[in-house]
Amino acid sequence: MNAAAGAACPKQAVTTKRTPCAALVLWVAFCSQSLAQQPPSPPTTAPAPAAPPPPATIAPPSEARIAPNKWDVDQVRCSDLLRADDDDRAAAAMFYYGYLAAKAGIHIIDVSRISNNIAKVMQLCKAEPGLTVPQAFRRALRPQRS
Repeated sequence: MNAAAGAACPKQAVTTKRTPCAALVLWVAFCSQSLAQQPPSPPTTAPAPAAPPPPATIAPPSEARIAPNKWDVDQVRCSDLLRADDDDRAAAAMFYYGYLAAKAGIHIIDVSRISNNIAKVMQLCKAEPGLTVPQAFRRALRPQRS
């Protein structure tokens, strides 16, 4: 990410470097619980399943999950993000937005650009689901050279 990706955060909103880790732990715990607690869907008489997606959209399994409730955030793939439900995907995208900005030393975030920037990342993820999420953010949001 670049500095243009970001609006000034109020000083009182700035926290320690542990915030991204804490956010990840909470996000992973929430996602793991929601997946474990989902009741099986009742059998229905649904129409025939749709044809499988084209091979370009199928990504290899992620190596990100290293143990129960533990994920390597640098290994989460776009395909993992795309498979998440809408709320989890939005939470994960915001986590990565802040995590990668902090990792890059960005201290100013233009909040008016977040939605558009995340849309660019998700578009790239759909096109290349085998990318890791950090790779997708870097590629989608790198400064454009003129």
